[in-house]
Amino acid sequence: MKNICKILCVGAIVMTSAASVQAAEHEVYAKAGFLGVGAGYAYGLSERFTLRGDFTTMGNYSRSGTSSNFDYEGKIRNNVGTLYGDWFPLNNGFRLTAGLGVRQTKFSADGRPNASGQVTIGDTTINYSGADSAWAKVEYPNVTPYLGIGWGHNVAQDTKGGWGFVADAGVYFGKADVDFNVSPTVYAKLNAASGGNAQQEIEKQRSDIEDKLGKYKVIPVLYVGVSYRF
Repeated sequence: MKNICKILCVGAIVMTSAASVQAAEHEVYAKAGFLGVGAGYAYGLSERFTLRGDFTTMGNYSRSGTSSNFDYEGKIRNNVGTLYGDWFPLNNGFRLTAGLGVRQTKFSADGRPNASGQVTIGDTTINYSGADSAWAKVEYPNVTPYLGIGWGHNVAQDTKGGWGFVADAGVYFGKADVDFNVSPTVYAKLNAASGGNAQQEIEKQRSDIEDKLGKYKVIPVLYVGVSYRF
């Protein structure tokens, strides 16, 4: 992955120099897909290389569920700006892409009681009242590399300009960081119910959530959109 990024960076520098004596090719585009909607700008360095950047967001998305016996109500936020280098190995729109994203991708969840008014933390179940709180936060790294394939953005190959179709399929790399905390009232109840092992139960709950997410060391993306070249 590092070698691919180095190749694309060197290629971009070389082609930027060449572009100084060529007519610039520009493109604006909009896209929608798995992680929200976005808009961006692309610059054709040559017929083989395009440099572009975009911003994508899904706003705040709310959901409820259960993770490792912990019932929750949560919000997901995903905002990411990415700089890409596109390489077109063939004389068409197919491309290989490497990039670097600056992102805010996180999930915050507040515990909610079950029908019996209880919550389970670790292996211990306690009564849960309106004064109690338990919450988890899952956050991905702020800076994440990207690798993918796609179609479109070959702006320098098309001298006519106009509308086009674009698509992306790829992954951002990064392992989530998981934090889990409880209020003093929950800590006291948990300590009493677990025989003084409140901290161990809290850590077990955090570890259970982390283990569940540990297999997801990449964030998949899938987008389609339209572009306009000028």
